[in-house]
Amino acid sequence: MNVLFAGGGTLGPVTPLLAVVQAWKAQESGVSFFWAGTPHGPEREVVEKAGIPFFQIIVARLPRYLSLEWVKLPFVFLRALRQSWCLISKVKPDVIGAAGGYTSVPIVFVGWMRGIPSWIHQMDGEPLLSNRLLAPFATRITVTWPDMVYAFPAFKTVVLGNPVRADILEGSLEKAKEIFSLDLSLPTVLILGGGSGSRWINQTIAGVVPWILERANVIHQVGKGKIVEGVKVMGERYHTVELLTDALPHAFAVADVVICRAGMGTLTELVALQKPTILIPLPDSPQEANAKKAKEAGGAIVIDQKMDGGPEIKQVLGRLLNNRDERQVLGESLGKLFQTKVIEPIVDMLRKMGEG
Repeated sequence: MNVLFAGGGTLGPVTPLLAVVQAWKAQESGVSFFWAGTPHGPEREVVEKAGIPFFQIIVARLPRYLSLEWVKLPFVFLRALRQSWCLISKVKPDVIGAAGGYTSVPIVFVGWMRGIPSWIHQMDGEPLLSNRLLAPFATRITVTWPDMVYAFPAFKTVVLGNPVRADILEGSLEKAKEIFSLDLSLPTVLILGGGSGSRWINQTIAGVVPWILERANVIHQVGKGKIVEGVKVMGERYHTVELLTDALPHAFAVADVVICRAGMGTLTELVALQKPTILIPLPDSPQEANAKKAKEAGGAIVIDQKMDGGPEIKQVLGRLLNNRDERQVLGESLGKLFQTKVIEPIVDMLRKMGEG
């Protein structure tokens, strides 16, 4: 069986699909996986590291404002369709899977034209435009949040949760100490700027790091190509990397508090691990809905990027580092947000779809 996954631009639509690949590979060896992603996103590195052949598709993104991009859009989309048609002809998938992102649109659409069944997964707490565009052409749709089922055709949509990679749960404190040279007598703050790097988080944290280092170790993922000027000389307790990749499970294991965006890939990992979390959602994006749901459930503290975040980060982080009970309550509440042990139903569904 051949399976084609599509998604990229950020690691958000990539991580749940990689979790499915990882589990499926462990179950049977006769399945070949392929990936369609963006030309310049961070996904290529992690996909190829997982041993999956990667093919790039031009991104036909809907412009948010009136501009010449609207004039170019039909031509870009036609090119994306042509690339998708050629890719599907080459890899001959039996089933297609996607979890959002504009890269998935031409792939799923061409698959529908050629009679190939497809599954799309709505992770976020706000329906993605790409998934809404694809809903008429998808064979099956799954959603993380119960209220999202109403955004898609009821007869082919089910509430599932969001899958997490098995290795995320296998982090080691000792391995973290070895990798990052940590002082384990101190708490550790893990800061995730995202796979493509959040300039706001990185710059704000750069101003707060000296204060944090008086109280804790810091592990800071800044994003691909986003090493922040000057921060590497902040001291031996500060550990900055572009992408954690294989070290991420160990960074999670040692983290007492996590500061990050509210993308569903990272949020799902935090739900599975029940980690005390400070969320800084990307403004005017589905991340705001994700963060709101986590906050309402008592599972995270949310900081608004539109405010001066430095003082608030200090206030909230200082309180959490000094209050183990509050950290425990936050983590336990986050762990109840949605189901994460859902890979087996996805693999079974895709297998049946691919077998016809």
